[in-house]
Amino acid sequence: MLASLEVLQKNGMQKLSMRKVAEAMNVQAPAIYWHFKNKQDLLQGLASYMSSQIELPDSALPWQEKARIIAIRSHDMMREIPDGAEIMMKTIPVDIHRLTLIDCLFRAFLDAGFSEDQTLALCNLIDNYVTGIALDETSQDRTLSEVGPDKIHGLFASMFEREDTQNLKVLPVMKKHAESGNRFDLNFLFGLDVIIAGAEKLLASNEGV
Repeated sequence: MLASLEVLQKNGMQKLSMRKVAEAMNVQAPAIYWHFKNKQDLLQGLASYMSSQIELPDSALPWQEKARIIAIRSHDMMREIPDGAEIMMKTIPVDIHRLTLIDCLFRAFLDAGFSEDQTLALCNLIDNYVTGIALDETSQDRTLSEVGPDKIHGLFASMFEREDTQNLKVLPVMKKHAESGNRFDLNFLFGLDVIIAGAEKLLASNEGV
């Protein structure tokens, strides 16, 4: 996995190949096929490795905290590994590390009193939310790198000064966040809180039936 991560760091997922991993390991390309059948199998291995690095929350914690911890740690791992969110999105959760992570979240919701169908839906919702946010953040990072921070800053500065934007209520808030430099954490944590609050309301309705 270390050689694959090295190639990812240098080239990104699109240029990840069995040949490049073999070169990083200083072996002939055919030797890689003893471990991975193809690139998809290699990606599955990377997804399994990523999942194995996510520490599970304390079993004594409330379900809300378990959900938050799993979501935050999963998000952080997807951001730490180059193209980590895309790797998770393009692979299938069949390895024991990923299944154990899913099972931890599943048990937390089920033990709290959600139905099995609600529990599975909540697990999928959180997974889709975390992966989608991480994908968007990675895309923004790539745009920032390609366009350049000075160019982007200039575009925003020009937008804030244009006459046709001055009546937009969203503009002052956009400007405040642009100046703070806090692009990601607030949006991610706010959305996660909204999902958990919605789940709490759903659970309360279950108990009221």
